[in-house]
Order: sequence, then C-alpha cells, then structure tokens
Amino acid sequence: MEFLSSILDLVPCLYDHTSKHTLYIRDLKKNIEALSKEMEKLNNLYEDVKAGVERAEQQQMKRRKEVGGWIREVEDMEKEVNEILRRGDQEIQKRCLGCCPRNCWSSYRIGKAVSEKLVAVSGQISKGHFDVVADMLPRPPVDELPMEEIVGSELTYDRICRCLKDPQVGIVGYMEWGVWAKPPS
Repeated sequence: MEFLSSILDLVPCLYDHTSKHTLYIRDLKKNIEALSKEMEKLNNLYEDVKAGVERAEQQQMKRRKEVGGWIREVEDMEKEVNEILRRGDQEIQKRCLGCCPRNCWSSYRIGKAVSEKLVAVSGQISKGHFDVVADMLPRPPVDELPMEEIVGSELTYDRICRCLKDPQVGIVGYMEWGVWAKPPS
C-alpha cells in the first residue's frame, strides 16, 4: 500500500513536468503569432531609436555606447527571430490534420525556441526605452577659425620678417601706411 501511495505521489509531479513541455508543442502556433507581434513592436521601437540617433548625429552628437549595443543586439535578434519564425511556420505546415505534429521532438524544439525567444524579445523591448540616445561631443581645445587669404600682403610680411631678424630693431609696429621699426632705447 505504501508503494502505491509513493507512485500516486509521483504522478502529479510527472504531470506538471510533462505538461510544461507539451505546451511548447500545443501552443506553437499561438506562440509564433505572439513572437511575431512582439518582434513588430521591437522593430517599431528600433526604428524610433535609430531615427533619434540619426537626428542627434546630424547635430554633431555622439551615440551612447549602450544605445549602439542595443541596436546591434536588435539587429542580431531580428535575424534569429526570422529564422525561428520560418522554421515554426514550416513545422505548422507539416502537421497532420492541422493539429498533430508529425515529429513531436522537432515540434518541441521549435516550440521551446519560440517560447525562449519571445521572452528575449520582450526583454529587449523593455531595455529599449532610452531617455538620452547621444551625448554632446567635447569642444576642441582650440577653436579653428577659417582664414581668408590676404592678397598683396607679401611685401608687408617680408618687411616684418626683416625687422624681426635685424638686431638693430627693438619694436615693430604696423600702421595703415606701412611697417615702422624703432631701434632699441
């Protein structure tokens, strides 16, 4: 009697364990639809973040590393999800009478992958709401100003250089009428 009681205690445990795994097979179509909808939400968020980054970069701002990493993760995830959805659709097409899988192990693996990726996509969506997508670039230590080419100043430049090299000149000045030099006092 004790033996029978032990076996009966084991039945609910086995049922809980197997029912969790049979959900991957039974709910495959529903989970594929949910994954597709979540991926659409993620793509919309990705487009919004990407547009914000592009606007910021046009204003000479630099993309934050966490935003760049998130964008790369989404791009990688999109490829993985598309492959999983393709395989899931193929698995559903192979079902007998539209509900019974031909290969339970294959349906289980695809169903589990869909379920896990659904959780991952939801996590990416929650991580993708950024307050700031880019930071201002630091100002350069020197502001570079555009210089216009001065026409006809070669003569003045040559006179100033000669004055600077002449040990007899102490002060060099410039007035509208030309360069003047004063000997040291």
